[in-house]
Amino acid sequence: MSENPANPFESISQPDREREEIQESTNLMKCLLDKRYVAENKKILRGVHPKSHGCVSATFKINDDIAMAYQVGLFSTPGKEHKAVIRFSNAAALVAPDMVNNENASRGMAIKVYAVDGNVLQDDSGEKNQDFLMINTPSFAFVNTEDYLKLNQILLKNNDNPDEFFAPLAINPATCPHGVLAAFKVIQEIKSRPVANPVEVQYFGAAPFLFGPDRAMKFSARPKGSLKQQQPPQNPSADYLKEALQQRLAEPEPIVFDFMIQVRHNDGSDLGIEDATTVWDENQFPFIPVATITIPTPQLDIYSQENENHCENLVFTPWHSLTDHQPLGSINRLRKDVYNLSATHRKGS
Repeated sequence: MSENPANPFESISQPDREREEIQESTNLMKCLLDKRYVAENKKILRGVHPKSHGCVSATFKINDDIAMAYQVGLFSTPGKEHKAVIRFSNAAALVAPDMVNNENASRGMAIKVYAVDGNVLQDDSGEKNQDFLMINTPSFAFVNTEDYLKLNQILLKNNDNPDEFFAPLAINPATCPHGVLAAFKVIQEIKSRPVANPVEVQYFGAAPFLFGPDRAMKFSARPKGSLKQQQPPQNPSADYLKEALQQRLAEPEPIVFDFMIQVRHNDGSDLGIEDATTVWDENQFPFIPVATITIPTPQLDIYSQENENHCENLVFTPWHSLTDHQPLGSINRLRKDVYNLSATHRKGS
């Protein structure tokens, strides 16, 4: 087991093997993008979350009453307000109807907070921004780099069909590998979470991140007030989420989310840092509101060609981050190279 001396939360059981898995996954991402788009003479889209429902302008304001214990990194200055942009999306690897076979699917909310103060791990086209990438379930579907690599090998071989990854479940669920069983459970949870409108559901960062030198955090964005567990429309159109978002953005009342964090100390217990399917019990580690996201309305021009081009050109990665909020764990280490490859390849670099 290799521990990172500069980061007490991370431990890598086989660092050389993980580096090889990350490199192979990065190479596979290029192959998958070429197969999906270049071979079809199509414009290359994102390797993950390629279908956007729209990018909206927003503000990200640190709460005036944030407790001293949470005044870390981005959250150091109570009342400070940043400009932000939010991209709502589908998590599926391919652009497809929002609902396929009448089943719910994974949805994404990516926030880019502009002009942050402090040292960043990776600049954003020369700027210092903080990205928060979220999905509508509290855990990822894949444990670590090994499982992510296996899936992408299967996707490349089987034309983006993942069924082979889950084949061990049909053979004997009792002896099924942890990663396969964990992925299956998360997918079942995704199917149980209806989304009628992208701004009416809670999103989660899922993976862990640093919170200063000696704590770890997970984050979430939740609509203010009570959650509306509305069902999607019957016989929805292929782009019903975009249509629902557009309708809501035409209304006068602003859209407001609480940005919240769970925080844990490195107390010697297993925080599940290296397993991205781990969920921290909210009864033990409740989400604490630390900032407010406001999407002003009406926003009537987000589907202009100019704004859609701008949205498509944005690059989101958890490594656009202050050092105080460094991404942690196997999946986050993988995301650095894979997301960078996806961005440079679709931009033709």
